[in-house]
Amino acid sequence: MAGLKRTLEGEIEIRVAGGDVFHEIFQDTPHHFANIHPEFVHGCDLHDGAFGKPGSKICWDYTLDGKKQSAKQVLEVVDEENKVIRFKMLEGNLMEDYNDFVITYQVIPKGEEVCLVTWTFVYEKKHLGIPEPSSLMDELLKLATIVDDHHHSKDK
Repeated sequence: MAGLKRTLEGEIEIRVAGGDVFHEIFQDTPHHFANIHPEFVHGCDLHDGAFGKPGSKICWDYTLDGKKQSAKQVLEVVDEENKVIRFKMLEGNLMEDYNDFVITYQVIPKGEEVCLVTWTFVYEKKHLGIPEPSSLMDELLKLATIVDDHHHSKDK
């Protein structure tokens, strides 16, 4: 059925050092998100491979819209130079509504003090009645600011 494939993009400015930390955590130690933003992320477990390596499978436990959820993803792309990571959803609550769901983020320097954290979702809804995944986008944008604030509060 035509019209079910969609793209949703979001971006948020954070401090440059916070962007570096965000990327490092996401790539190498994503289980630390549960300590930094436990209201959203409850756990992150490696099921196959190694954190930060393409082909690795990672399971997440999180709360979205007041409901505990889980997701299993495969890490498809890690581009350290451009600070890009792309995950493809394999299973979990999100896949009840979508046939395909790919999440990409990038940290982009925008001068000496600021960078952008951009998120892109490319997905295919199972039917037209499925809502856009805007609450997940909002939480991931919020996660970037919380990591930034957490990192800079340690500097004080």
